[in-house]
Amino acid sequence: MAGNNESTGRKKIEIKKIEKPSRRIVTFSKRRKGLFTKAAELSRMCGAEVAVIVFSPKDRLYTFSHPSANSVIDRFLAQENSSSSSTPSESECIKVDQSGLVDKPIENMELEELQCYMAAMVEFKKEAKKRANEMDMRRMATRELFPLHPVVGDGYAEDG
Repeated sequence: MAGNNESTGRKKIEIKKIEKPSRRIVTFSKRRKGLFTKAAELSRMCGAEVAVIVFSPKDRLYTFSHPSANSVIDRFLAQENSSSSSTPSESECIKVDQSGLVDKPIENMELEELQCYMAAMVEFKKEAKKRANEMDMRRMATRELFPLHPVVGDGYAEDG
């Protein structure tokens, strides 16, 4: 095997959309857990305030935050509001795609672009709160329809 140049370690994968839906769901779940783990480590190790908001391919909302998503987003918006006096018109704004990403890093944006991005984040926060409230309402309705009953014993029926 001295002439074999293939490594058995991690392989570099091409970053593109996964076509098979079942593989896409599994990959989303694993990567979401990894993303949240990294966010928790960043918060714990560095004392950073973190908010990660993710919508699944099936439009489910997942969040990780420390101390809370609202406090992190409010802090971000307050900081942005204090540095800007007026928001440019929508026609002057950069385009934000469906995933909430812009085509260049925030560090390279001009003031007007940052103001547009902030306006988009405000709208995103409103929509996220609306969806979270809808999810809470669905959970409450589900609990009313299917209340949790305490399990007596170990939950298994005995033969007898």
